[in-house]
Amino acid sequence: MSISLVSSSWTLGDTLPTMPTHSVGNLIVGIATNDNSNIVPSKPADWILLWTLGGAASAIAVYYKYAQSNAETFGTWTNADHVLATVWSGSPNTVVWPWLISQVTGTSTNMNWPAQVLNTFRTSSEDNALLAYGHNRSATNNLGQTLGALTNLFEQGDGANYQVCAKYQLGRTTTWTNTTLPMGLSVLFRTVLIGFTEQTVYGFTGSSGGLFLPIGFTGGMNE
Repeated sequence: MSISLVSSSWTLGDTLPTMPTHSVGNLIVGIATNDNSNIVPSKPADWILLWTLGGAASAIAVYYKYAQSNAETFGTWTNADHVLATVWSGSPNTVVWPWLISQVTGTSTNMNWPAQVLNTFRTSSEDNALLAYGHNRSATNNLGQTLGALTNLFEQGDGANYQVCAKYQLGRTTTWTNTTLPMGLSVLFRTVLIGFTEQTVYGFTGSSGGLFLPIGFTGGMNE
């Protein structure tokens, strides 16, 4: 079993020009940031809450949905200065679930992603992946540095007031420990670490046959 990062797209503003490539059943995670404000960006109607936090000149919203088609829309995220969409898929007959590992708000020269709670790592035959996202109120700090074993997805800013970044890792096999990204300037920052777990969708026997699948998936019985 394995989780894949299918595609991604990001931009300054409150919506994406085009949605990243996806297929029916893919997990789509949307992240929106409102710089220098405590107002959390508002998502379009068809997204599910994972985590939001506003205050101290930084507000971030993380939502997700499962693709009903290969032509999903991102929509407009009210009060967003920056938006990101990532698309994830698993092996056949599996579902990829997102979950919040950690989050923090701070003011220092060390931007960090806090440790995962002990004994919460998904083990056994399940596959794991990570997405680390961060926002800070500086246009000059280098957020493109390596964060542990993660791969840089992007670093982007408005050139004057703030930057955001995202990094990811596939095939994660160990519990996340507190990891720091050193910055030149001490500024307010907010980070969030999202985990992804792949689990098999089990079938059953009986007169109906088929699979129990979450709403948004086809090919089985929605229960």
